[in-house]
Amino acid sequence: MIFAIESNSLKLSLCLLNNGKLISNFSLSFKNELSEILIPAINNFLKKNTITLKDISFLAIGCGPGSFTSIRTLIAAAKGIIISNKHIKSIGINSLAALAMSAIEEAKIKNIKYIISSIDSKREEPFLQTFEISDFQNKAKLNPTNEIKPVKVQDLKKYILENNLHTKDFLFVGHNQELLVNEGENVHLLDSKNQFSDALCVAKLSYSLISNKANIDQSNIGYNNFKPLYVRFADIN
Repeated sequence: MIFAIESNSLKLSLCLLNNGKLISNFSLSFKNELSEILIPAINNFLKKNTITLKDISFLAIGCGPGSFTSIRTLIAAAKGIIISNKHIKSIGINSLAALAMSAIEEAKIKNIKYIISSIDSKREEPFLQTFEISDFQNKAKLNPTNEIKPVKVQDLKKYILENNLHTKDFLFVGHNQELLVNEGENVHLLDSKNQFSDALCVAKLSYSLISNKANIDQSNIGYNNFKPLYVRFADIN
């Protein structure tokens, strides 16, 4: 069973996935007190689902980019769980890749091979990364085509040109997607209200890596430990 946790500067989410099937999914809004609510939220979530940490095989968390404080708090708590429960394996997930995972089914339906993920940085420079879907007809896999980069809002079109996406169909998911409305026939926006990486995205991507027997550390979207993805020091408070 996979227990996944994700947070950003506004919301904490928790998810249980067993053999690829959703057991439970929960989200909780917060302001600046993630360190105060995280452990009680985890305990209450597991208790509500009559699950203990002994039942968990993998602990997967979103490691950023995003809120510096949230990433630091989440990783510290996750490391504490792993130290106290040595049977649990750790999986750190690139949150931009998890967000792309939320769009992969729509991309397959529309036969789109590229996804751009965008996460708010609170500095008018969202964090962007582009992913290519490989093994399209079978178990679709995400492969990053570039590094995570903070991009000024006014430079979104420039980013598309620099990554040679202006001649290819791509799906844009996440922060500021509304700025690309009517920018061209090759621009597709995710048809969903959920424009944030959440624990369900993290769990699904983790399950994909596990079921595909991927070398997680070499996947460029996941890690065998909780590696914080700080694009710059103290990304967001």
